[in-house]
Amino acid sequence: MTLAHLMVFVPDLDRARGFYSGVLGFPVTGEGPDHLAFDAGGTPLLAFRGDRPTTVGDYSRESRAVFVFRVPSVQAAMAELKAAGVPLLHDTPGEGPTGRYAAFVDPFGIVHEVLEGWPPAAETA
Repeated sequence: MTLAHLMVFVPDLDRARGFYSGVLGFPVTGEGPDHLAFDAGGTPLLAFRGDRPTTVGDYSRESRAVFVFRVPSVQAAMAELKAAGVPLLHDTPGEGPTGRYAAFVDPFGIVHEVLEGWPPAAETA
């Protein structure tokens, strides 16, 4: 079994395009009346039309999926996200077994993270 793609369900495809392409910088690779496809750094990310947004809740303690995007600097990514008006769930980067991270929320209440440090450089080659 291998990962085919990532998928989100959103109530507004125009806002999804603005966020995932405009803010996060993922190019649009396809679209249809009920979906958009983005290139999330080599992994397809599909946004399908859904009925309603979700709630953030206690994201690290509730059952859910979180997409984690590798960045060279969590601090720089946080500054860019904040400048774009994206809600951050951390004031400063957290530290965990996979590296430095910070969570942010898309316009629909879906939580994602940026991560610096995992996998270590030797494992990415």
